[in-house]
Order: sequence, then C-alpha cells, then structure tokens
Amino acid sequence: MKTKRIASLLLSAALLLSLAVPAFAENPTTEETAEPETAVQEVGPEALTEDDAVVPVAEPTAKKEYTYVAIGDSVTAGVGLSGLQYKLVQNGFDMSGNYKGYDGQCFVGYVADQLGLDRDHAINLGLPAVMTRDLADLIETGAMPAMNHYSGVQYTSVPELKEYIQKADLITLQIGANDALIRTIVALGEATNWKSEKLANSMVTGMFRNLTPDNIDYFMDCLKQLTLTPSEFRAVMHLLTTGMNQICTSTYADTVTQLERVMKDLRELNPEAQIMILSYNNPVPLMPSWSRHFRRLNTAAAKLAAQYDVTYVPIPYTRTANDGHPTVSGHKYIGRQILKAVNY
Repeated sequence: MKTKRIASLLLSAALLLSLAVPAFAENPTTEETAEPETAVQEVGPEALTEDDAVVPVAEPTAKKEYTYVAIGDSVTAGVGLSGLQYKLVQNGFDMSGNYKGYDGQCFVGYVADQLGLDRDHAINLGLPAVMTRDLADLIETGAMPAMNHYSGVQYTSVPELKEYIQKADLITLQIGANDALIRTIVALGEATNWKSEKLANSMVTGMFRNLTPDNIDYFMDCLKQLTLTPSEFRAVMHLLTTGMNQICTSTYADTVTQLERVMKDLRELNPEAQIMILSYNNPVPLMPSWSRHFRRLNTAAAKLAAQYDVTYVPIPYTRTANDGHPTVSGHKYIGRQILKAVNY
C-alpha cells in the first residue's frame, strides 16, 4: 500500500535526519551516580558472649533504589535532539539503545539529573510513531500484533516494557497526539498526490530548525515541487478546513478508550508507583480544530487520571520546533513540571 510505504519513509527520515542536523549545542554528559558503599562494623571476638557466638549475624538489608521510567512516543524518546539512539530494523526502529543512552537534554535526562538518578534508574522507553492503541498492546503483550498502516511502523518485541513498569517508583506517560497527527500527515500526502512528501519530510525531521542558506535553498526547492492542480488544491483546502476537524473527531473516542486501557494496565502492573500523565500541548496553535481536539483530550485525561490514581501534569507552555517536537528549553520545561508533582 502506497500510504504505508510513504509513511514509513517519512518516519525513517525523521530519525535519520534528526541526527544529521546540528540543531542544538553539544550535549552535556550525564554523570553516573555511584552507589554508596554499605558500612560494615567489624566486631572482635572479645566482644562476643557464648550465646552471641552461635547466633548468625544478619546481612544488612540493601535499600531499594528509586527508579524512574518514562513511557511515550517520539517526544519522550527525544526525536529532534542530536543524541537520539536507535537502529533501523524491518518495519520500524530498535530503540533499545535509547533506553539508557538517551540524549541528556530530553526531559527524562533533566528529571534524572535533578533526582540524582543514574542511567540504570532513569529509563527512557519512548517509541517514535506509536499511537495509543499500539502502546496498550505493547504493555500487555510486549509487541504490536500488526504494522500500524498509518505510521508504517511495527514494534515486534519490547519485552522489557512490562519489567521496567513493575520495578518503577515513578512512571511518566506521554501518548495520544500521534493518533490524529500521523493520520493528518498521510491525508496531506494523499491530497497532493504525494507532492508534499519532500516538504513534509523536511518539516517532520526538523531540518528547518536552523535557517542556514542551504536549508533555505532546500525549502524553496520543496515549494517548487508543491505546484498543485486545481483538484489537488481543493483537496488540500478541504483538509485544512473540515478535513482536519473530521480526523480529530473520528480519532478522539478511540484515543480516550485506549488511554484508559493504558492507565488501567499501568496501575495493575504497579499499584504502588507514582504514575503521571503529561497533558497535551498543541504544536499547531493556528488550527482551531487542533486546539479544540487537545482541549478535549486534556479534559478526558484529567478525569481518567483521577479515576486511576494518576497525577495529571499540565505542560501547556511547551516550546516546540517546526517539527512539532519540543525544543531543548521545551524539554527542560516539561522536566520542571514533572519535578513539581513528584513525590520523592
């Protein structure tokens, strides 16, 4: 299917080019926090009574390390930051290298630094292009049963997901925006007979975060390819007006249903952890349909959070680049909002 092929190419390029574009300053290194040595008091034989000599000395009980696990899509993973770790595999990406090797400038790294957690105790399980239903399947079975025909991605094996969830003291959840956004990108491609593919790839990958002369030339070349026929122009205008609203309306109910499924699964797997859900921020505020959609999702997420003993964390002022992903300052802001709500 052409839609599947183009979507897969778009998302592959998003990861490849996000590493190639020097959009940000050099990443700060994350120092590993050494585990404290357990003090052992030596007792000489002269201090022992006859009864003491036959009673075994109990080993000191090790204190459980605090563990933070972040679950979500490309925003959590840190797409757009130069330190993203991944491998291309059939039908998607292997993100296992990013679990502990994530860019220190993403919000997961910021929270970890502020809480004094090393990379064994602050895990980034962000999976680019996942939708809410995909994540629910992954939590329950460790795999997506089939390729998502909108994103062209299928995570066939993430067995670590459930194990990390069960060990966590703090879990942050960020998911749901892709349900409508990816469908809209595919719809734009269909409306233009894929003339928009080159421009869409460039925007999604963050190529224009830095407006260098080369990037400006490339942008102009993309615009030249976007010469539309009258029927294509009408299709684009329909998408920008009623079409986007239709996509948001058609995806809303399923997003909420699957979001509840995810929250329920997380709470059942880990009844004791503090679970947070991050609110939705609108990366395209000039589109009224998107603003309404994300307001509705935020209302639903807050209600579900109360139902499942989950902390709702608003992030309305997240700064995003033109690819819809947070800037470095946007990630830092998200991290600060998490820290305000954390019980540590």
